Amino acid sequence: MKRFAILFAACACASAQAAEPPKSVRDHADVERYIRACESDWAAAGVIDNTKSLATCLADDYQGVSSQGKVVDKAYHLTPAGPGDVVSDTVDYVHLRYASPDVIIAQGGETAVTKSGKRHSLIWTDIWMLRQGKWQIVTSQDSPVAGR
Repeated sequence: MKRFAILFAACACASAQAAEPPKSVRDHADVERYIRACESDWAAAGVIDNTKSLATCLADDYQGVSSQGKVVDKAYHLTPAGPGDVVSDTVDYVHLRYASPDVIIAQGGETAVTKSGKRHSLIWTDIWMLRQGKWQIVTSQDSPVAGR
């Protein structure tokens, strides 16, 4: 148990430092690294109950659709949920496509594991836009994957 707590704390610290804004908003490698870090931080936010990096990654006018079909905004995601049943939430993959120089479509999947060992998988699409020199998510949609 002690090793798990140390590993968990190390992952939480690494994740919290990972989502640094890219040095160049046009350098594809920097931008893609930043987006992948934000996506991982978002998945981990509910596990570590830390939404700090989401404040940067989500646009102020963000609106999305949750996996329960509820329309949500930035404030919804920034409200700490408190201790929950999920012990891990990992991004399985992220595919990025440049729709234009200022729009990136990120499509991915993630798997959450509860205290009881039950696995929940999601697929999602996030739309990133470059606005005033910042890449941010302006909208997203999550869907549960049945039978996983």
